[in-house]
Amino acid sequence: MNGELDLELYTISLIALNNALENLETPEIKTTFEEISGNFKELYEDIITDLNREEIQFNEYYLFFENGKNTFPQYIETLKQIKNDEIKGSLDSLINVFENLNKIASAFPVQQEMIK
Repeated sequence: MNGELDLELYTISLIALNNALENLETPEIKTTFEEISGNFKELYEDIITDLNREEIQFNEYYLFFENGKNTFPQYIETLKQIKNDEIKGSLDSLINVFENLNKIASAFPVQQEMIK
């Protein structure tokens, strides 16, 4: 993503995930979760690539990871509570991505630390 966080993909993916969590019994839930899982995996891979670049838009990442420190654990817990064999693979993939994002968020310096 050229050193910038893809906030559009993140927002669309979160909206889709929240909608899917409210509609777990719909016939297309497997396809929906496969798409969501793919989007979050893409986002995660882009973040890893971006954070390894020389030029990074840290301001976007500070806010993203500060918010993530609160939201990622909540999504992990919610996804772990779902018992649905049809979407188990997608759930496991999403949990893995959120756990990886949570690890980065936990290790990511807060903005004030970078200013010092």
